[in-house]
Amino acid sequence: MRVLLTSALLFLSAALSAQEQQQEKPKTPVEIAQEQSDKLQIELKLNNKQLFQVDSVLQANLTGVNDEFEKMKKGGRLTNEAYIQVRDDWQLKTEEAFKKILTEEQFKKYMIYIGKMDKKGRMKKIPKY
Repeated sequence: MRVLLTSALLFLSAALSAQEQQQEKPKTPVEIAQEQSDKLQIELKLNNKQLFQVDSVLQANLTGVNDEFEKMKKGGRLTNEAYIQVRDDWQLKTEEAFKKILTEEQFKKYMIYIGKMDKKGRMKKIPKY
């Protein structure tokens, strides 16, 4: 009897936990930008001014790409190719802004971090999908 009760309680707590996870709201672009900024601060050793600027760029660009995706989705134009093109366009905007904010060494580390450059400083060929 005790085993049955314990099993039932474990099952119930697992079910409640799964339900809570499913009800979590997706993160907003601002929340994602904050998380990414914090990671980049550690990875690139950003000073406070750079952190503020990186966070501002990420917030603006993640909000912009999210808005563009939503417009495309509502208009029924969100194909795989369109998604990739929009993502790549906004990534390029982010890289251009970061190039102005970061030192040359930090920017190189960033490009390695996002997988666009190898450790020797050579640009990787990114396959087109």
